[in-house]
Amino acid sequence: MSISDEERRVFTERDLRALSTADRDADPAAERRAWRHLGDELGRVLCDRYEQGPPASAESLVSPDRCPVRTAIVLRARTRDIRERVLGHRAAVGRAFRVLETPCRGDGRYRRAEALIALSLAAGQARCLGNRLTLLPTPVPPRPGALAEALGTALAESGRALDAAQRRLRASAEPGRTIPATAALAAAGSAARLATCLEEEIRAEAIDASDTDLSHVDHLDLPLLAGVVWSRTTIWPDTLAPLTRRHSNRVAPGVYQIRATHP
Repeated sequence: MSISDEERRVFTERDLRALSTADRDADPAAERRAWRHLGDELGRVLCDRYEQGPPASAESLVSPDRCPVRTAIVLRARTRDIRERVLGHRAAVGRAFRVLETPCRGDGRYRRAEALIALSLAAGQARCLGNRLTLLPTPVPPRPGALAEALGTALAESGRALDAAQRRLRASAEPGRTIPATAALAAAGSAARLATCLEEEIRAEAIDASDTDLSHVDHLDLPLLAGVVWSRTTIWPDTLAPLTRRHSNRVAPGVYQIRATHP
């Protein structure tokens, strides 16, 4: 969610000519149009890059199949990925509002544009995360399903609150204290708590991988597999097999369980 100097330069250079003639005293309407274009353009392009970038490893674990073990592992991976991204969204929302209170290069108009960009990025991120919830494999157990639904609602509320903050900032003569952050921060905080609860609920579901072929499941790691039960007939990916043996406890003849913590 940070805006690099290079990314800012690419878009601002195209608009500098308009900004240089859009003096607030000479033509306030032109100034507002120029900054609005800059904020919208940069926010849209960076959000598109975020949404269309390389897929997260959780999304490329396996092709859809009817194996409940593989489905459960995919569910763990995707809820972990969503939790990490929602926590990042909460931080991004806080940064977006801090832009208005933090001195930066340039005058108040520059700070105003920076805030518009940050708010636009955070709103786009909320919508992107809401879309990611549709990638959860089914069936989802009832309680995690309810948490996922509530998380989608919280992310939608966060996006709406950020959109409202953008509108108020555009209409406000003086940015800063006139733009309330309470609604957006509350929605983002609620989303973070729900995402954490969702992952915990999914991880609490027992997974028995005995007699299961997991050799073609990519991007597995020991934290993801904590608590999974497996047997001598479980087939692991070649790179993971020695690790699972080293970090498992024997719970019955020929049956093992991966430890929850690893040194």
